[in-house]
Amino acid sequence: MQELHAALLALQELDDQIAQAESRVREFTPQFDALEAPVTAVGRELEVARNRLDELRAEQHRLQRNAQQKQERLAVVADRMTRVRNAREESAVKAETDLVRSALDADNADLKDISDQATRTDLKVDELEKQLARAETDIAARRTELEAERAEAETALELLRQQRENAVARIDKPSLRLYERVRSGRSPRALAPLTDEGACGSCFNVLPVQEQSQVRAAEALHRCELCGVILYAT
Repeated sequence: MQELHAALLALQELDDQIAQAESRVREFTPQFDALEAPVTAVGRELEVARNRLDELRAEQHRLQRNAQQKQERLAVVADRMTRVRNAREESAVKAETDLVRSALDADNADLKDISDQATRTDLKVDELEKQLARAETDIAARRTELEAERAEAETALELLRQQRENAVARIDKPSLRLYERVRSGRSPRALAPLTDEGACGSCFNVLPVQEQSQVRAAEALHRCELCGVILYAT
């Protein structure tokens, strides 16, 4: 039983180390997030600007097509003007010409405004691309360091997990299940020593004399009735 206690204590020590190693690995996530924050912010702004530029260019092409259609319509109307037969037809052609020209002027005004916006947005995209490149360069070295540190931490964690697999292979399944159940409970430790005063080393509840004797006899795994940890004699 002393060997079992020793094996469970060794497993507990490994599990504590694994918990610390897992915490260490998790710590890299906020570090990477903080490091990447400037790049992420510029990247999002760049994406918005690119989308806006695509929208402006699409609108620019639409207005250009509309303007071209109205130019063609004016040419048709101008041809009709050469073939009018009376004042009434001439008046109708002039009215249509005025309407088409007015619509063309509106399209041209909108096209100029959209083109100006597209030019400004294009310049903004260019500047944001430069900012993104600078931000990437600024964090490149630290990112490489962090990636190396994280890889080292993950390797250390994997080694500990392999050690745990070897450790649990030497423990009988009923004892291992009990250990796992206790460790997953409310107590921070699965095993605790019986103190010289006969108390649980976890919650410091004093055990009855008979139970103290059972723990010291180490004939079976004995749990503290108050906190549930597995007790062992030192």
